[in-house]
Amino acid sequence: MTGLNEARPVVNTCVAIMLEIAAVNPHASFGFIGAATATEPEANTKRFRFYKRLMATYFSKAEFRHFGDVEKSTYILIRHEELKAHPTLINDIEEGFKATFDYFD
Repeated sequence: MTGLNEARPVVNTCVAIMLEIAAVNPHASFGFIGAATATEPEANTKRFRFYKRLMATYFSKAEFRHFGDVEKSTYILIRHEELKAHPTLINDIEEGFKATFDYFD
């Protein structure tokens, strides 16, 4: 889509930005949708599977709780400390996704 015909530089830039934000903001959490291509269903997309592997590689399960929704190809990373401080945070984020994207109706 960028004309590069290679997704890795774009994805690596996104991961680098996420890591930088995580380093300076101890409250930062992240979420994304692994959008489906024109020829695949919305569940368990190839982008979702690829991004999921990257998140497991770059974001420690000791620091972040990893939530993946295979049916909607969504992934959320929340710091354990934030979940302790805000036990309903995952539900609040899911409600935010639903309010923002028709995709989640």
